[in-house]
Amino acid sequence: MAKKSKRKRKSTSLGDYFQISFLISILIAMAVGIGFLFMNKDEDFSLDSEDLCPKAGALATVALLLDTTDEISGTTKQDIQNRARQELEVLPRFYRLSLYTMNDKGLDPTPVVTLCNPGQLTEMGGLAQKGITANPRMIKEKYDDFSSRISNATDEILNASFEGQQSPLLSALQELSLLLPKPVALNAQEYPAGRNKIIYITDLMEHTDIFSIYQSKVDLGAFQDSRATEKFGKQYEEDLEFWVIKRDFQGLSTNDLMQFWGKILVREFGFPQSQKLEMSLLIGEV
Repeated sequence: MAKKSKRKRKSTSLGDYFQISFLISILIAMAVGIGFLFMNKDEDFSLDSEDLCPKAGALATVALLLDTTDEISGTTKQDIQNRARQELEVLPRFYRLSLYTMNDKGLDPTPVVTLCNPGQLTEMGGLAQKGITANPRMIKEKYDDFSSRISNATDEILNASFEGQQSPLLSALQELSLLLPKPVALNAQEYPAGRNKIIYITDLMEHTDIFSIYQSKVDLGAFQDSRATEKFGKQYEEDLEFWVIKRDFQGLSTNDLMQFWGKILVREFGFPQSQKLEMSLLIGEV
């Protein structure tokens, strides 16, 4: 009877165990490091090269609407510029800032400028700020481009001369509200959709064939008897903010004007209490 041959087992030396353990440790460390970088990486959304907005759309739009139907004093223009810069500084990442004008024909539907805040380095994680998960120079260049283009467009339009035969303020506001793109959520947790806001820079002196402050002043009954609510009444989904240009017209108080239009928006147009409705006087007087 033939004997079964015995196979000799290769012995594993202590050195081999150390090598295997060392390799496993390296792989674990690499996996942890890659996971850490991935977890701390700011989400990279593809941006449009023209308006710097995410290609999927902006989280929300802040639209400045400038009434150009009457002249504005130099002091008031400076206050508008200062306020516009403040809006620029606090605009969240991936929000759009647009500048529109209206004249005696109504809203100009083509914005003077419309750009998204691509984000500053300070808005990003610590690793991005150190240049580990992002390119700080490229981020700064994009933000500087956004900031300078908005500022230059605002300065340019305020240096123009303003004049008009009528002031269709309600019509322009209604058109702009219908024109603004809907907010888009990029990421439900970090980048949810916001709410659009219209900042109306105006003297509140509505003057059309339908209703005129020059003729009726702040007579709520006269407004209700006109076709203004029927024609311009709208359920606004945006927050509304008015930067009011002060004018001296036959002793008509600007505060009375602001209260009058507040009543119109709330009582006649049904502006929701859940949304922001703010009015503030600009510095200076015409």
